[in-house]
Amino acid sequence: MAKASGKPKKIIKSELPIVLGEPNNYARAMISEVLRNLGYQRIYSATTAAEIIDAANVWHPRVIILDNLLPDMKGTELVSRIRRDLIVPDRGVPCIMITSDPRLETVQEARLAGVDEFAAKPVSHQVIESRLDEVLLRPRPFVEAKKYVGPCRRRKRNLSYNGALKRLDDPFHAVERTTSEEAMNKQMLVQCAETLSTISRQLDPKNRAEVRQLFNTANEAHDIAKRLQDEALELATVCAARYIQGVGASGDLQAAVIAAHVNALRTLLNSTNQERSERLQIARGLRQIVAQKLHEAA
Repeated sequence: MAKASGKPKKIIKSELPIVLGEPNNYARAMISEVLRNLGYQRIYSATTAAEIIDAANVWHPRVIILDNLLPDMKGTELVSRIRRDLIVPDRGVPCIMITSDPRLETVQEARLAGVDEFAAKPVSHQVIESRLDEVLLRPRPFVEAKKYVGPCRRRKRNLSYNGALKRLDDPFHAVERTTSEEAMNKQMLVQCAETLSTISRQLDPKNRAEVRQLFNTANEAHDIAKRLQDEALELATVCAARYIQGVGASGDLQAAVIAAHVNALRTLLNSTNQERSERLQIARGLRQIVAQKLHEAA
């Protein structure tokens, strides 16, 4: 069953406790600094799953931010235990997972474990802020079912589904409302694709401001794709952000690679009724291109 999340409590960032589980000293210091710049002052660091559990029991965090590759346990396994076992005071505490492995398979594993939000390393100031806003300002209902415990995985409703709505809290007007939301998000994604195209056509790869604008636009596109809950679009936008982030600092960004991502986004947006496997094949082609370019850059 799904428990209504209700209105989020008023947030006073300086008083809101956050447990940060990150084994890498540099990454932990960087994320802590970003959190403090955002106004969050009560940050409790941990380097292992065991320390995250201890900190959660002592400080009762409103949010847990954790890496997936902890030395003593995978982050997804820890979140699954938090959701199902009585190892922390609040098993519904929002969990934001960060990882250097943003493959679609990893994202799916995290969702099944009950992770609220997901971010690929290295995470930017904007990404950390957006993920925290999602879990604190727009919390999803907490679901307790036989095969899943965690935040509701519905970010949108499947408009092609013609059967009965299964949940007691499904409103009758859900389809109408979601139709307009989906159309708005698709239009925003189209605008992101056009922005990427415009910047890339006149891009000076050594201009850090332009490269940063490209990266921020790609991250914005990924956030929109997540709201659409479209696997192919999510993977395509992740690939764009990874390429810009991985190659951008070297000054070797190639407009043709950005153009390939833009063309793929346009194709995916115009083929939402196509078979899932066909659409994923397009996105996986981008993943192969990015892997090759990152290898060349290394």
